[in-house]
Amino acid sequence: MGAAVHSLTQAKAYRAIQACKTPKPRRRTERMLERTRAVVEELTGVNPTKSAIWMSLRRRKAATLTQKFCAYAWRSLHEGYKLGRYWDNIDGLRNDRMPCLECEAPVESMDHILRECRVSGQETVWKLAKEIWAETGLEWPYVTVETVLGVGLLTVKDENGKVLKGRTRLLQILISESAHLIWCLRCEWRIGRGRDLSQLHTEPEIRNRLRAAVSKRLRIDWALANKQAYGRKALNARVVEATWYKVASGRESIRSDLVAPGVLVGSASSRRPRGRNR
Repeated sequence: MGAAVHSLTQAKAYRAIQACKTPKPRRRTERMLERTRAVVEELTGVNPTKSAIWMSLRRRKAATLTQKFCAYAWRSLHEGYKLGRYWDNIDGLRNDRMPCLECEAPVESMDHILRECRVSGQETVWKLAKEIWAETGLEWPYVTVETVLGVGLLTVKDENGKVLKGRTRLLQILISESAHLIWCLRCEWRIGRGRDLSQLHTEPEIRNRLRAAVSKRLRIDWALANKQAYGRKALNARVVEATWYKVASGRESIRSDLVAPGVLVGSASSRRPRGRNR
C-alpha cells in the first residue's frame, strides 16, 4: 500500500514501477533472442535463458565487454537500428536505403554487414582477429550476428572440458571489438563519407584501428589489475596474463608491452604526476 520515504531509494522505486508494467513482447526481439539461444547452445552445449542473454550484456563481468559494445548488442537484439527492412514501408527511401547497393544485396541486414558486405571492412577485420587468435593454437568459432550478440556466454574449454578463463576472455574481447569496429566503419563510410567509393577505409587503416583497439584493451586490463589502486575490485592478474599470453605482438610475455612499468605493483613511476602535466 505504500513505502516509508526514509527507506525508499530511487532504485527500489524504479523496480516497483517496472513490476507494475507488463511490456508486450516484440516479435523481432523474440525472434532474434531465439536465434541467439540456438547458436550459443550449438557452440557451448548449454541452452541459455533469455534473461541470461540480457544479463550477459548488463553485468560486463571481469571487464570483458565494453559499454559501447553492450549498447550496440542490446539495440541489435531488438533489431532497433534503421537499416534493411526498417525502410520497407517508407516511401521515397525504400529503394535507396533498404538494399546494400554496393554489394547488390536486396536487404542490408546486420548479418550482411558483419559477414558479407564488401564496403564495411569486415573481411579485413575478421582476418586480423583470426590471426591474433591463431597464436593460441585453438580453433576459431564460426561467427555470425547471433554469435556476436551471445558473445558474453561463449566459453573456451580444454580437452578435459575445463573452462579456460583467460582464453574465454580473449575470445570475447576479439569478437566484441571486431564486430563493433565493423559497425563503426560502416557508419563512418555511409554517413560521414557520403557513400563515396573513393573514400573507402583502406586495409592498413582497418588493421591499425583493430590493433589499436586490442592494444587499448590490453593496457586497460593491466591497469585494472592494480590492487593498490582498486583493492578487492582489481582484476585477477593471473587471469589477465592468461588472457594475453603469447598473443600481444607475438611475444611470449606481454609485460614488455606495458607503457607504464610496475603497473601491477603500483610503483611511483605509474602514478599520475602532480600539477599541469596531469
